[in-house]
Amino acid sequence: MNNLLRKTVSYAAITTVLYLALFIFFDKPVDLWFHNTFSNTWLPHAGTYISSLATGSYIELGIVLCLVLIIVSDPGIKRRGTRFLLYICICVAIAIVIVDGLKYLLGRYRPIMLFEHNLYGLHFFSSDWSLNSTPSGHTIRAFSLLTALSMLYRRYTGVFISIAVLIGISRVAVTAHYPSDVVFGAFIGIFTALWTYRYFFGRYNEPK
Repeated sequence: MNNLLRKTVSYAAITTVLYLALFIFFDKPVDLWFHNTFSNTWLPHAGTYISSLATGSYIELGIVLCLVLIIVSDPGIKRRGTRFLLYICICVAIAIVIVDGLKYLLGRYRPIMLFEHNLYGLHFFSSDWSLNSTPSGHTIRAFSLLTALSMLYRRYTGVFISIAVLIGISRVAVTAHYPSDVVFGAFIGIFTALWTYRYFFGRYNEPK
């Protein structure tokens, strides 16, 4: 088993255990605490601004504009910078497809359904916003984009991943998601970026 596949399997197992532990024991009390303690404070407003860094419409528009730029300026993908940009676009696009599929498949009640209707858990097969909590889309977009950037510019890895973590935390702070949704999203975003990187740049440049 190659290094990246081994890491993917190992972290998938860890993420599954952590997700289940959070789902069963911690998600409800954490979000209820945020809702009851901070709903009328500055925190939700700050969290909303931070979350906006990974808003789906902004990211998707950015992907389209970057692809147009690639087609116009370097259609043969000959320049190094063009290959970097294409890698980022493909990576984030794959992550978006994955998150949309999982959201529909799992159909988890969002925290607002707990606060207003005392509903918690999985509903399955729903495109309704209130029933697509897991995984966190903002978190997947943030981690796929920023992990991709960290693979290309490794000296700034700490900065990129810190921003992604902050965006993930903001989704809980604004009570749009549960902690397990964020953990799930981070895993998918990170490993989407790593596998796409391997496809673009080869197995010998995988992270050790």
